[in-house]
Amino acid sequence: MNTIVISSQKELAEWRTRIESAWQKSVQSVIEVGNLVKQAKEQLGVSYTLLETELPFSSTVAAFLIKIAENPVLSNPTYHARLPNGYNTLYYLASVDEKQLVEQIENGEITPNFTLASAKSLREALPKKPSSSTAVPKKPKTLTYEVGSISIAAPDNVDQFQKDLTKLLTKYNGTITHTNKDSSLSDWHNQKLLSQALEKIAEYESELNTSICLENMRILEDACFYISKEKNRKYKVEVVKDGELVERVAIPTDYKDYKVLSKLLGVENITRGEIEKYCVTNKIPNQFTDLKSMDKEIYLWEQARLILEKKDIKGAMKRLKDMSSRSRFPAIRELGKVIIEELNRFSNKA
Repeated sequence: MNTIVISSQKELAEWRTRIESAWQKSVQSVIEVGNLVKQAKEQLGVSYTLLETELPFSSTVAAFLIKIAENPVLSNPTYHARLPNGYNTLYYLASVDEKQLVEQIENGEITPNFTLASAKSLREALPKKPSSSTAVPKKPKTLTYEVGSISIAAPDNVDQFQKDLTKLLTKYNGTITHTNKDSSLSDWHNQKLLSQALEKIAEYESELNTSICLENMRILEDACFYISKEKNRKYKVEVVKDGELVERVAIPTDYKDYKVLSKLLGVENITRGEIEKYCVTNKIPNQFTDLKSMDKEIYLWEQARLILEKKDIKGAMKRLKDMSSRSRFPAIRELGKVIIEELNRFSNKA
């Protein structure tokens, strides 16, 4: 089994120092930082997420910088003095055709005073891809009629019920729209699935790392979800990093589980970096951890619980899909696929 090696704090600090030193927001520095971020992502692997939380810009800006640095025209030192400094403006220019970009720089249409609005307009003016010359004839639409609503007893065999229903719909070229309201078949199925998830979680709880109990795992899940929301990033604290005082987003002291988290993490200032470090070390599945390394079924069932209890539908489904497709463990991948299939069984998106 492969082992994920988490980079040392020294290595992360070195990358952070290099990137922060280059971050001067001139054209040259934008290119330099973009290249550094790209190199850091490639060399640090999963540990890059630890570095990302300490950088002076967001992950979105980091992606912008990489795209700018990869553009052969914008990264050409010959043109730097003629380009605007703003990375937002440069990002939109990076989408313009290279030949057109060179022409507009050289004829003076693009200058250091070129605005963000102008760059957006330039990108939006790009010609649309021509549609295929061979039009595919559309199939004539079958006229269908609404039959009404039906109610059934809870099926003993859900698979067989769906097969029978599919056969009926196929025979009459029909469609079905599932309802998710209370007392619907979907609601009944989800309640059964939730009961199963809770049973499995209780069964597998003993497999958890001895340093983390189920309750604390859920507290950390909630904290990760909380601090990931933009609206919850207003509270900041000053912490010492490499001998310097820096400002970091943190969990406020009046947060519902602040005392438990503070004791669990062993810190008073509960920053995103502290939460992430603890979750990575203890392999707690959330947006801060390497989901490929998750090796316990309880992690999958916990995501199902979060979805079925409507605690974190979007995030939990993403983690569930990641584990079912990227896990190093075949059993985890297979169970993940089964759980996703059950979650979507009576979904109109299935």
